Amino acid sequence: MTSSRAKVMSLDEYMGLMGVRDPLSGYMDDKMKIPHGETQRQTERRQKEAAHARAEYERKREAARTEYKALVDSGKVRPPTEMEKRLKIAQGRPENPAVQAARRVLTRRGIDWRTGRAL
Repeated sequence: MTSSRAKVMSLDEYMGLMGVRDPLSGYMDDKMKIPHGETQRQTERRQKEAAHARAEYERKREAARTEYKALVDSGKVRPPTEMEKRLKIAQGRPENPAVQAARRVLTRRGIDWRTGRAL
C-alpha cells in the first residue's frame, strides 16, 4: 500500500480517538473530596479501587499503542512528518507562542502556513 493512501495520524491523535490520550485516567478526580469520618477500611478499599482503575487504564493505553504500531506497520496509518506537524500547529490561535514559532519556521523555509504550499 502506498503512503499517499495512508491516513496521517500521530500516536497522540490515535490515543485520543481511543479515549486514552491523557496519562492519568481521571478516575479519582471526583473522589478526592474525602468526607469526614472515613474509616481505615474505607480508605483501603478506595485505594484498592483506584489501583485497579489505574492498572486497567494503563492496559487500555498499552493496547492502543500496540494497535497504532500495527496500523503503521500495515501501512493504513502513517505518522505525520515534521512539516505536517508544524503546519498543524501553525493553524492554531495566533496569540499562542508555539503557533507563532511554527509560523516563523514555515516562513523561513519558504512555506505558506495557510496553504502548505511554497511561497
